[in-house]
Amino acid sequence: MKKLLVIVVMGLLLSGNVYAEWLVIVKNKIDENVFIKRTNYTEEVATEEALKGCQVMYRFREDIKKKKKLELMEACYVHSVIEQ
Repeated sequence: MKKLLVIVVMGLLLSGNVYAEWLVIVKNKIDENVFIKRTNYTEEVATEEALKGCQVMYRFREDIKKKKKLELMEACYVHSVIEQ
């Protein structure tokens, strides 16, 4: 019975390490102060969320003109993708 319990506990502990998280860092070519990080279990979702976060940062600003907003939103790029 103890052996079975040890096997179950070891299986549960090791199964948590199966899924790796992805860290995506997004920067902006024009505004060098932008640094957006997002993590997720899939690389694609983390990349989409990070780029969306960078674009949303400029979308609702009222202090800049529409043309400048579009330029800043398009200047967002993926700086690095790291598997954790």
